[in-house]
Amino acid sequence: MIARSAEEIDMHQRVELRRPPPADDRVNIAGRLERLPPSRFHVLVCAVIGAAMFFDSYDLALTGLVTPLLMKVGIITEPTRAWLISLSLFAAALGSALSGLIGDRYGRRRLFIANIAIYGIASPLCGFAQDYAMLLALRMLTMFALGMQIPTGFAYLNEMTPRLSRGRFQSVVALLVNGSLPVGALVAWLVVPNFAADEGWRVLFLLSVLVLPLAFAPRAVLPESPRWLASVGRLTEADQQVAAIERSLEQHGVALAPPDVLPPPARDLGWRHLFSGGMRPRFVLALLFQTCHLSAVFIFSGWLPTIIAARGFDTATTFALSAVTFAGGLLGPMLAIALSDRFERRYQLVVASLLGAVMGFVYPLQAAPLWLVSIGLALTTTIYFISATGFAIYVPEILPTGVRLRGMGTATLVGRVSSALTPFAVSAALVRLDNPLLVVTGVGLLYGVLAMAFALLGPDTAGRSLEALEHGGLAAKSAGVSGQDGAS
Repeated sequence: MIARSAEEIDMHQRVELRRPPPADDRVNIAGRLERLPPSRFHVLVCAVIGAAMFFDSYDLALTGLVTPLLMKVGIITEPTRAWLISLSLFAAALGSALSGLIGDRYGRRRLFIANIAIYGIASPLCGFAQDYAMLLALRMLTMFALGMQIPTGFAYLNEMTPRLSRGRFQSVVALLVNGSLPVGALVAWLVVPNFAADEGWRVLFLLSVLVLPLAFAPRAVLPESPRWLASVGRLTEADQQVAAIERSLEQHGVALAPPDVLPPPARDLGWRHLFSGGMRPRFVLALLFQTCHLSAVFIFSGWLPTIIAARGFDTATTFALSAVTFAGGLLGPMLAIALSDRFERRYQLVVASLLGAVMGFVYPLQAAPLWLVSIGLALTTTIYFISATGFAIYVPEILPTGVRLRGMGTATLVGRVSSALTPFAVSAALVRLDNPLLVVTGVGLLYGVLAMAFALLGPDTAGRSLEALEHGGLAAKSAGVSGQDGAS
């Protein structure tokens, strides 16, 4: 960490002193949320968010799993395959951008519930598609909802969980989300061989209807974020939401300690706060993370069955190798659950990105199925450890509450647009390369860039409240110090 001068520290302290202390519990929303011990309430919120986002990620897994099947039955061709994937990703990018505008203005809960309903209808309808045009339209609608859902879910859970267990709760949701990869591959392995060629892929889409009951989750289970309510000045509603949670815990015999006094979320934040002073390096890091990580995910996870099939393996072997490799989608978040609150998250992300870079270059050198599975499993584990620690925890927590979804949505927009270009590059590479596995070297390059970004731009976050991180960055902006210093 870069050392600050005495003058900078003194200036930072003066900014802190100018911030008035909360006058009553209505203002001390953050302090009351932070004192709550992990409880049944947090588990229920985590379960609903995780279950909904499990199906979102299951849908992403379908992109790679059903593509070879759709080509076999003639729904798509080699030229239209790249367009189907890319236009779907552009729709997800648009959804990500709009999630920031809608979620920061109208609230997290309302947007999350609406997305569940849209996805729970559009994705199963893909199973009834009769031609490419119908499938493309439904996939774009599905991915539009998915693009809004994922940043909204992680931002919401960040705001609902206390600092000392924030990493574990987010990692549990990431485990449920990423667990859909091996589950999706396993379901495809079990379903596809037992149905006719034009039926198996339809069944895989129809299973998405199971998410719809979550659209009716009551407010007692999934309340509006009190932190967001406080950030837009709706203090009475924020107080009521927190009071309801407190009563629920006390009714179950939980004794609540007096809350620490924490500053409220900053008010009247706009786009300019993401591009100025201490917040600028954080937002640049968010942009780089989403660009590099999402592109790497779509290169490896989205195209893995196609890449393996292009290596000459039959359909059954391709799905079997993919299922084992995708088990890293479970192992990565499990590691994050164990490590995310124990050590500084930024350092973990630097090390994991370096490991991902090395394995991205080693994987294409393998020919034997055993080594392909072993190194592929290690690489997938690393990728989804980075997803759990970076995407689910780190990026949301370094951005202020008032513009958290706008920052996440914009960064995800840039990342999804970048990743939407990868199908064209991968398709061209598969045609020209003697060894299709060389496509994975792109993953190594992307994680090399990401390791440097975390090392140079990221603030330390473990064990700190969202308000401490937020006001640290804003104070750094006011005092003219770097985002790294302001977050220390």
